Amino acid sequence: MSATPVFRKVHVVSHAAEQSVMPVLNRVKSASILEAMLEKAEGLLKKFDIKNAEFIRSELEDIKLEDSIADLVISNCTINHAADKDKVWSEIYRMLKDGGRFVISDIYSLTTVPDEYRTDPQAVAECWAGSVTREEYLETLERTGFADIRIIEESAPYPKGKIDVASWTITGYKR
Repeated sequence: MSATPVFRKVHVVSHAAEQSVMPVLNRVKSASILEAMLEKAEGLLKKFDIKNAEFIRSELEDIKLEDSIADLVISNCTINHAADKDKVWSEIYRMLKDGGRFVISDIYSLTTVPDEYRTDPQAVAECWAGSVTREEYLETLERTGFADIRIIEESAPYPKGKIDVASWTITGYKR
C-alpha cells in the first residue's frame, strides 16, 4: 500500500507562482504583481504542458479571486513586502474555505525595523525591510481569526543592518 498522498480536489492559491506544486493538484491559482514573474510562470506552464493553473496580476492586499476558493494558500517570502499586512491576512482568510490551511515562509524581526531600512533597496531585496516582530505577526494571525497556528520551522536569529531577524514557516487554519 502506498503512503503517497493523493490530492484530487485541492485548490491552491500561491503567492509564488514559480514554486507551485501544480502537477499534483486539481487547480492552482497564483497572484503576483510582477509582470516578469507572471511571464516566467506562463512559460513553465507551456514548457511542462500544465493545464490546471491560472495566474493573475494582483496586489496582495486585494487579490481578484472569489471568496472561499482555496483549500490551501502558500507564500514564500512575500507578505513582508506588503504595506498593509492586516489586509493581506484578511484576503488569505477570505479566500480560504472553512477548514482551509495556509503555509507561509517569511521573515520577522526581533525588534522594530528602523525607518532608514524600510525603503533601502538592499534591505527590500533581502526581504527584511518590511518585516514585523514575531509578536506582531502572531497577533495579526489570531486577530484575523486563524486557528491552530503552528510554527513548522524557525531559524536562529541572524543580523541584518542594525537589527536581528529570523525566518520561519508557519501554518494555520480558517475556523
